Amino acid sequence: MKSLYSLFFILCFIISSCNSKTEKRPDTAMDVGREFIESSMMGDFKMAETLIFNDAENLSLFNAFKTFYNRMPEDKKLKYQKATYEINELKEPNDSTTFINYSNDYMKKPMEIKLIRVNQVWYVDFKHNYTSEENK
Repeated sequence: MKSLYSLFFILCFIISSCNSKTEKRPDTAMDVGREFIESSMMGDFKMAETLIFNDAENLSLFNAFKTFYNRMPEDKKLKYQKATYEINELKEPNDSTTFINYSNDYMKKPMEIKLIRVNQVWYVDFKHNYTSEENK
C-alpha cells in the first residue's frame, strides 16, 4: 500500500512537471517590444523588468513608472489591461537598434520604445522615453 501512495505522488509530480510552462525570453526586437508593451499594459512588471536593459538609469526610471502605474485608480488600470495596441511603425536604423512606434485603443496616443541589442540579446532602452529629443 505504501508503494502505491509513493507511485501516486511520483506520477502527480511528473504530470505537474509536464504541465509547467517554461518561459522563454523573446529573441527578436519585435518580440521583445511586443512582450514589453503587453506586460506593461497588464501591470506584469516582473516580466517587463526582465526585458529592460540593466543599467542604473533604466532601472530607476522603470521603478518610477511602476510606482506611477500602481498609484493609478483601479478603473484606469483595468482600461489599460483591456486595451489592445497596434504597431504603427517599425524603424531599424542599424542591426542593433530598433524603434517601435505603437498606440493603444485606450490612450489613442502614439508612443515609442527603443530596443537595443547587446551581446546578441534584445533589451528595451527605457530611458529613451525620457531622454529623447522628440520627447522634450
